[in-house]
Amino acid sequence: MTATYRVYGMSQSFFTQKLLGALAYKRVPHRLVRFAGACPEARGAGWPGGIPVVRTPEGEWAWDTTELLHHLEGRFPEPALLPQDPVQRFLDAALEDFADEWLYRPAVGSRWHFEENARVGGFELARDATHEAPVGCDQAFALVRAHVSASCAPFGVTAANVQAWIDEVLRPWQRAAGAHLAAWPYFFGERPSLADFAAFGGCAAHFANDPLCRRWLDAEGRRWCSTCSGCGSPRSSASAPGPRPATCRTAWSRCSHSSAGTTCRGSAPRRRTGARRSRSALAPPSSWPRRLFS
Repeated sequence: MTATYRVYGMSQSFFTQKLLGALAYKRVPHRLVRFAGACPEARGAGWPGGIPVVRTPEGEWAWDTTELLHHLEGRFPEPALLPQDPVQRFLDAALEDFADEWLYRPAVGSRWHFEENARVGGFELARDATHEAPVGCDQAFALVRAHVSASCAPFGVTAANVQAWIDEVLRPWQRAAGAHLAAWPYFFGERPSLADFAAFGGCAAHFANDPLCRRWLDAEGRRWCSTCSGCGSPRSSASAPGPRPATCRTAWSRCSHSSAGTTCRGSAPRRRTGARRSRSALAPPSSWPRRLFS
């Protein structure tokens, strides 16, 4: 029987989609188990409650998506996710971190502070929650909404500043990414890397899904959306050339000057320390606030 990775998550979750895209790209057998957080075995292994959590074919539990992508790279080296050049790896990791930590905030904020988005993305999360909880979708929606809305402020996204997150982070990023990807299939060349899958998670779960976000994407980020769609489909890229140095410089220049590192007005986002990757069964979880849902 083929060994399968079980991904416990939600279909419209930023980090669930990030991981699912990479698993599909590497053609790793996997199965999405829709759930809302009740997993005693994972909690016993130290899981802090963020989604997704993964059970490997060997029965081990892990939950940080960046750590998991590095695990997959070591176990399934082709097609490769990591550039060989150390400078290129640094730039790729920096853009991945930007997507994880900065695009995540307008993704969640735009879903829960704009009713039009909540009625689509929110109900899709609620539908997934009903696979585990014996409640109706309306009740699940109310529970999920209350929980995630309460978690937005600790991440620095409020009803008062969510528009600034969109105007100063999300839409400049969409314009910059779209301009760069008009010339290249992916951020660093002809095949996707960590940064592409981090961006894919936000695009698939939020920006191409929630109706208001989709209109912004159609207006300014069509090329980025097209690239992200490619990340979500298995394809033969093992023979594609790796990242080119000039491409890396161009990607970093365009994307970093758009919104990477920008502090949104009125927010107080807490940045991770050097221990940001220690969120699996192999090491104690960090103290960074838990992403329970998207």
